[in-house]
Amino acid sequence: MTESIRPGGTWSSAVEPLRPGDPRTVGPYRLEGRLGAGGMGQVFLGTSASGRQVAVKLIRPELAGTAHFRERFAREAAAARQVGGFHTAQVVDADPAAEPPWLATAFVPGPTLQQLVDADGPRDTVAVLRLGAGIAEGLAAIHRCGLVHRDLKPGNVIVAEDGPRIIDFGIAHESGADAMTRTGSVIGTYAYMSPEQVRGDALSPASDVFAFGSVLAFAATGRSPFDATTVPAIVHRVVAEPPQLDALATPLRELVGACLAKDPARRPDMDEVLARLSVTGPGVAPGAPGGAFGAAPGVAFHALPTQSAAAPPGGPDLPGALTAPAPATALSRRTLLLGGIGVAAAAVAVPAYVFRDSWLGSASEQDQTRPVARLEGHPQSPVCLAFSPDGRTLAAGGSAGELWLWDTVTRRTITKFEGEPPHVYRLAFSPDGRTLVGSCQDGTLRRWDVRTRTPLPGLSGFEALSIPIPYSLAVSPDGAVLAAAGGGTLQLFDLASGRRLKKIEAGEPSGVLFTPDGKAVATASRQRVLLWEVDGGEQPRTFTDDSVEFRFNRVLISPDGKTIGGAGPGVHLWDRATGRHTATLTSPHRRLEEAAYRPGHSMIAGGGFGLGPDDDVKDKTRAATGSTISLWDPKTGRVALTLTADLEESAGAPLLSALAFSPDGKTLAAAFSPSDSTIQLWQLA
Repeated sequence: MTESIRPGGTWSSAVEPLRPGDPRTVGPYRLEGRLGAGGMGQVFLGTSASGRQVAVKLIRPELAGTAHFRERFAREAAAARQVGGFHTAQVVDADPAAEPPWLATAFVPGPTLQQLVDADGPRDTVAVLRLGAGIAEGLAAIHRCGLVHRDLKPGNVIVAEDGPRIIDFGIAHESGADAMTRTGSVIGTYAYMSPEQVRGDALSPASDVFAFGSVLAFAATGRSPFDATTVPAIVHRVVAEPPQLDALATPLRELVGACLAKDPARRPDMDEVLARLSVTGPGVAPGAPGGAFGAAPGVAFHALPTQSAAAPPGGPDLPGALTAPAPATALSRRTLLLGGIGVAAAAVAVPAYVFRDSWLGSASEQDQTRPVARLEGHPQSPVCLAFSPDGRTLAAGGSAGELWLWDTVTRRTITKFEGEPPHVYRLAFSPDGRTLVGSCQDGTLRRWDVRTRTPLPGLSGFEALSIPIPYSLAVSPDGAVLAAAGGGTLQLFDLASGRRLKKIEAGEPSGVLFTPDGKAVATASRQRVLLWEVDGGEQPRTFTDDSVEFRFNRVLISPDGKTIGGAGPGVHLWDRATGRHTATLTSPHRRLEEAAYRPGHSMIAGGGFGLGPDDDVKDKTRAATGSTISLWDPKTGRVALTLTADLEESAGAPLLSALAFSPDGKTLAAAFSPSDSTIQLWQLA
């Protein structure tokens, strides 16, 4: 689902208007608006003939095109309709034979537990125990019907004013039945999966008990008890390491620890959990003084016998080959497509799994073209984005006098600098992630300490122009040198001291990048790409092609440093060693404003204007390309994937105004102007 996440401790469950191509009815329900989108399809707010509100999940036609999917959908929908109870959002209707299939559940207004904790922070112990009692009642109702939910997580718990509701029964299935996953895929969210679910074993209600323990730990701490900086590390902790429970109070720690036992047979069942949890007293609406989740005096807790959650000596015996863990990545709260996940550890090997949303059967069925999250709150469209080296922080700057730092794991703002700087055109992190440098509207280069979130002294040797010109920025791989290109010059600085090392007349540079070895700097200048030796003279190597008619807006360097490129009128590539022109990548965009190599891959992403200055803005087909990002495969010269932004309809033509990859290349962040002020995130396999 595309998520709208607002900074400042707020959340929104507002219903979006229906779009021109949306259906107006599904089965007997009149559709009122959009609730969101997941990997399996669109979710709408519907109303029955009697006025009852429901959430209608409409399955994507490409998923419904297989007999396997429809058989699974029919079986799971029928099973899920058996579930009752106060703390579940009941499945009330479904039609597996429709074109496309659909399912309706009771509509529960309110934020998810994930949204609430992300916005307002962790809950106190009393509130968590009260929440746990409600979730336990819901799970007990599911288990009494012989079903297993399989995807209990903070995003599938709605915190209503009168108590929690467990939602998304689309993947509930009969206890002990085949997991209905295909080879190489697992249903569920990695941080809340049980060890047996990770291994692809048959599941029992004990798997939900494990997820229940993780959800309570999240509510109390704001993180999964198996949290780590990489997905493989999380998976390894789930199957082989004890949970992180030190921050929990003793009664809660004992309950959660028992639920997180690695051996399913050692976990309590939900009836046993409920026998030890007793909650009395009136509910309190979320956000009311003194509590959340209806926290109130009168909570009685009967401790479970302490059971170790540690793995047996030697760890689990899992199949699969070891692969190196990927760097930290920014992940959506919804389940994401993550291909080729492996764990490098001394005593455990985990096979490659695909983690995905409800009912998805394989990697090919996951829609990577749609954003998985949106970061909201910027007064205007950001014009520059930069990931920190560890991928955990995303910096965003723009024209509204604000510089933002986002936590890419929680999707919450870390801080924002209001009114200073006046307008940031470009941003770059130092390789250690401690310093952020910005090129500003007033012609200055400024620095900030990321840890203390305070400004640092400016670059003393920098000469601002009398007419401020936006500078492009790059930091050398070793973190020693900052390159600033703009206003006819290329300037190099010692990043630590701010002292200028070199100033070169460089034509009209509009982009700058260091080569991976740090020995050279590339700039784009009109129809040429220039490569300057850091320790050499002021005569660059020139890369150009007679067919280039318009100026390059961005310079490109492949991750292996062997290819140099320029983007603007499409993408032109040269062999760095020989200077030979090797490829021209045709763009569906009138002009590329942003382009970059995907880290660790040969793929290039880029986007820009859909319309030219002489085009009619009413040409919606052409204008729509401004809301897309193309990913080229240079080997074939063709667009391999097109990403489409989730933008509101506007009279103006959209434009890609900022683009950045996370260091591991799995997350792409982008911003579009003029009508959209969000940062949109895509997850790539």
